[in-house]
Amino acid sequence: MYDHVSGTEAELLGISGDHIWAHKAYAESLGGLPFPLLADWGMDVTRLYGVHNSERNTPKRAAFVIDREGVLRFKNTAFDARDPGHYAEVLEQIADLP
Repeated sequence: MYDHVSGTEAELLGISGDHIWAHKAYAESLGGLPFPLLADWGMDVTRLYGVHNSERNTPKRAAFVIDREGVLRFKNTAFDARDPGHYAEVLEQIADLP
């Protein structure tokens, strides 16, 4: 995904409810990440975007496309990282940004 996004004007960010130290360990286990991984330890962002699983106190896996003005253009709150179609859907939305 990152290779496709890096050729556009879009920015790719990862956000997780894990602590920053867990992010660091995860990134190191992969040999580094080419994009920022943000810690939403208090679940503020996940609540704001409606993807907080209150039963488990974890974020749901989701994908968003937000334009330069901060307008939410696309939201998939059932994003499946194993489904190539979900990646294609996000890339299509990025390509359609003004």
